[in-house]
Amino acid sequence: MSNIKSLAVLSLGLLALSSCANQPQAEKSKAMIFTVADTGTTTTLNAGQSFEVKLLGTPTAGYSWEVQTLPAGVVLVDKTSEPENPEGRAQRMVGGNDWSRFHFKTISGPTDLQGTAGQALVLRYARPWEFEAGKPAEQIWQMQIVVKPGS
Repeated sequence: MSNIKSLAVLSLGLLALSSCANQPQAEKSKAMIFTVADTGTTTTLNAGQSFEVKLLGTPTAGYSWEVQTLPAGVVLVDKTSEPENPEGRAQRMVGGNDWSRFHFKTISGPTDLQGTAGQALVLRYARPWEFEAGKPAEQIWQMQIVVKPGS
């Protein structure tokens, strides 16, 4: 009987640990995803909410998407890249486009409504060395972000 109880407790513990291990992926799947179609729009998010921006680029030609400005109350959590055509990469094809995925999280809202003006998330698409030399970005993606304070 004692062995059965021990086995039951161990099983419940493993089940709890496995659900915790999957939590970050579940949180990512709940994140809102914005694309090139969302540029120039405004969105309102709750404090603590995650969201992604997914944009296509050509890093093999030196172009990349980078954060130019972050609104107050928004932090960049992670940036990942994945090929547009994974099968081609698996076959060792050279070149091609990549999806840049920026993972953000809101951490706080403004203390008053006046604090929401000019809160734009801006991403630029450029060759870093050309941008640093003063050449304007090839593309700009931006979105006004309003973060509602937590309740």
